[in-house]
Amino acid sequence: MIERYVPGPSMERGHALNVYCHPKESKLIYGFGKFVIVRSLEDASDNFVYRGHKYAIGAAQFSPNGNWIASVDAGGFLRVWAWDNPEHTTKLEVQVMGAAILDLCWDFESKRICVVGDGKGIVAKCITWDTGNAVGEMVGHNKKVLSCAFRPSRPMRIVTGAEDFRIVFYKGPPFKMDHSCTDHKNYVNCVRYNPDGSMFASVGSDKKIILYDGVEGTMLRECKAKNALKHHQGSIYSVCWHPTGKEEQNILVTVSADKTVKSWNIDSGSLQTSFSLGTTVGDMLNCILWPSTMEAPITFSLDGRLHYLNSDLTSVTKVIQAPRAPISCMTVCANNTSAIIGCNDGTIFKLLAHGEFQKFSNAALNKEAQKPCHAGKITCLCAFGTDGVATAGFDDKLKFAHLETGAYANDGLKLDGQPVDLCSSSDHSRVYTATTKGIAIVSESSGIQKFVPVSYDPTAITISDSIGLIVGAKDGILRILDPDSLNEIRTLPPHRGEITVLVLSPDKSRLAVGDADRDIKIYDLPNLNILVQSTWRFHTSRVTALAWRPDSAFLASAASDENIFIWDVQNPSTPPIKFDFTHKDGVTALSFLDQDHLLSAGNDANVLKWKPFT
Repeated sequence: MIERYVPGPSMERGHALNVYCHPKESKLIYGFGKFVIVRSLEDASDNFVYRGHKYAIGAAQFSPNGNWIASVDAGGFLRVWAWDNPEHTTKLEVQVMGAAILDLCWDFESKRICVVGDGKGIVAKCITWDTGNAVGEMVGHNKKVLSCAFRPSRPMRIVTGAEDFRIVFYKGPPFKMDHSCTDHKNYVNCVRYNPDGSMFASVGSDKKIILYDGVEGTMLRECKAKNALKHHQGSIYSVCWHPTGKEEQNILVTVSADKTVKSWNIDSGSLQTSFSLGTTVGDMLNCILWPSTMEAPITFSLDGRLHYLNSDLTSVTKVIQAPRAPISCMTVCANNTSAIIGCNDGTIFKLLAHGEFQKFSNAALNKEAQKPCHAGKITCLCAFGTDGVATAGFDDKLKFAHLETGAYANDGLKLDGQPVDLCSSSDHSRVYTATTKGIAIVSESSGIQKFVPVSYDPTAITISDSIGLIVGAKDGILRILDPDSLNEIRTLPPHRGEITVLVLSPDKSRLAVGDADRDIKIYDLPNLNILVQSTWRFHTSRVTALAWRPDSAFLASAASDENIFIWDVQNPSTPPIKFDFTHKDGVTALSFLDQDHLLSAGNDANVLKWKPFT
């Protein structure tokens, strides 16, 4: 693997997102599903994926010295593992709670870790980083704890905020409850200390922003706009301080469900700046943080976009997007310079040359720009002409989008049945789609031209100018259809398993077929003689993807066993090139970018770039 492109963070409407950054480097750390993602804020291909957890990640954070990472999950487990060691060895794994851990924080000495969550009894706990021994007893909350913060200097303090509307202040070590604050009237979503530890701020679903003394935990003041209409109009989910802590820069920044970013004067509690990032549900802001390497904060919106703010905190200078669901399919553009990927949540992205993603949009249809293109999983994609792509999904619709802009011209065509695969005619005048009920011919300009119901269950489709339309089915039989009438011309002897994928070689001389019985067959065209059979059965589970190299000399295969093989078509008995443990929970898509580079995608929502022939 030479490059990896990672997904964005998992998040949920109505809940704050806990994302943290490296204390010295320009790197983010967050959770996606069961994976911990570390990615650079400057280079999309500079990233790392940690696979050590068995449950969904609640939060992850670098130690203040930058050498270790602590990560917590929905099973109540805490893992401490090395960041500065290429082996990323595990220092500690311990189940701290009986249910989901939602947030954590390190002390400034990198020796203690506080975790909070929905512990079914224990909802907050401080332990030593290397042994997991408790450092005191943290009581005071009777509901789920959402956020915690360590004072970054002595005397040590811990503050927590919870769904019981309370902030609890702890002194130690060993840590024990000193007092609780009941100034909030709704969930306390986030608590954060300023860099010198003199104050901490809390924000909540009651739209309040409250400042407290960092040592004694007494309330100092509330930040509030003089004009009530200029204050946050929705739940406040996150707060951050300027990372240097200098007096002239000691400002507070908050984000809210009202889609606004606001900065506040600490001395007076008055509003300094405010601007909105949009008007739709996807524009709700769940997290804000201020990396020490940057002049301005960054913020995440509900639809997964990462916004880089300007230094005046009045506008956005850059937006980054990435998939946030398992990738279900992929195709390479006609010019072979970029790839289009479809995801389980109905979103579609174009992978750009520099490793960032461009999201396809329904904005031209007067719909929310960031809403998914399809109302369900994307089942298939195919390049259409030189500047188009056809997409289909669980909403039983076929749509056409412009490749360069990622915009859809219309709301799509309703198909009879759920689409399972697509292919384009060689002259790009029409698209053939196999659905659960039959085969359809579709034109972008005139819509559905023909639909023929079938008695079998189609699973894959491709077209050859020399023999016609080729359809694979659950019964393992390949059927050859007339591309105009869709009448059945011929059938081939059945495979031992369900046909899962059909791919025509770029030179149109061979057909590769993968099935659920782990076999890969190569047929000669137009004679349909079998060139390879039962030789390429190295996968341990059903074949999920096949891809030809542009010169048709090599075939790549992938399966849900997480392995990728590269086969020499001219020498079938030659041992294949193997890449193992590629995508956690299985590979779903493969595409060659050029003679030397292969792309793979999987259920881990990662896109990997390989250079197998060096």
